[in-house]
Amino acid sequence: MDVLEMSRRQHGELVVVSLAGEMDVDNVAQVRKCLDEAVQMPKPRLVVDLTALTFIDTTGLGVLVRLLATLRDRDGSMALVAPDGQVLRRLRRTNLAPLFPIYDTLAQALVA
Repeated sequence: MDVLEMSRRQHGELVVVSLAGEMDVDNVAQVRKCLDEAVQMPKPRLVVDLTALTFIDTTGLGVLVRLLATLRDRDGSMALVAPDGQVLRRLRRTNLAPLFPIYDTLAQALVA
């Protein structure tokens, strides 16, 4: 799958955005728009489910880091769901993993 699919849903006070496919320079603007729309409320709480994401490049990582900074400035929070795989390895290799709470499953992220 090299097309990016995105979905957004409300789960109590949390907004869950799920990404599937490949997130790269070609579609990062769409992802940024989707994530920005997901966190319009005061003190937003966001979970980004990357379980079905097969690839993320540095532009995609940059979107996640910038959004985290924005949410912290607005007294919000952001967690990632990234089970062991390419995305988690990329987060660790770039030393970005410690910035985020990262969960193996969406269920874990929703109860944290």
